[in-house]
Amino acid sequence: MKYSIIALVLVYFGFGNFGIPEQPAISANDLKYEVNRVYAPLSISKEQLNKANTLIDINRYYKVSWVKEYVSVEVLTTHKGKIKKAISQNNILSKEQKKLLKKADIGTEIEVKVLYLPENNLKHNDVKENNFAFIVNPENTAKYIGGEQKLNEYLKKNAIGKIADDHFKGYALAAVKFTVNEKGQIINEHIFETSKDEKIDQLLLKVISDMPNWKPAEYANGIKVKQEFVLTVGNHESCVINTLNIGRLSNGDKVD
Repeated sequence: MKYSIIALVLVYFGFGNFGIPEQPAISANDLKYEVNRVYAPLSISKEQLNKANTLIDINRYYKVSWVKEYVSVEVLTTHKGKIKKAISQNNILSKEQKKLLKKADIGTEIEVKVLYLPENNLKHNDVKENNFAFIVNPENTAKYIGGEQKLNEYLKKNAIGKIADDHFKGYALAAVKFTVNEKGQIINEHIFETSKDEKIDQLLLKVISDMPNWKPAEYANGIKVKQEFVLTVGNHESCVINTLNIGRLSNGDKVD
């Protein structure tokens, strides 16, 4: 029995991790990267606009609890190049306001101006303003010609595969923003978050600058508009992600 135990010990140390599968090594091929759409600070879909009945329906950040009493709610839109406006007395959209919203020129900004008395314990309340503006997103998001797989292959071949696997340590993340214009061309490319290595920053910037044209974003009526996107490389648990307003997987607008 004594000799059997010694033999087992020798076998264990002689063969190392005998019976224990090895973990795959991390390489440049495993470096995480994504391309996502950057949303405007406030934007909604055409469907959401058509169903809107209150200010919260067009601005999810709007706080009804801040208001003690409304003075006026003014909606301003552009219709056939001219400014149109309609006023209501509370956060419920009037028939006229809904009509203006539905007839607003495609791609134009819609403004809302709220005058109100705030909800507080002050004896003398002054009228406050809570103004915001939003856009209606096009039905068709800009897309890389060939789809997400081809986009990933292009990025991997021309940039990602050339970056050392140990460069992005901890929560390090690089981000390059760019715009796809109405013709599908790449414009306004710039480093939003540096990789802390100038050569890598320039490599990421170049791969975006040299990227082939995309199919531009387009409304249902055929009007094409520009859209902003961002390439992120590294640790996607970084707090930088929260500053990009990309929505990620929840918005269903990943490049495909």
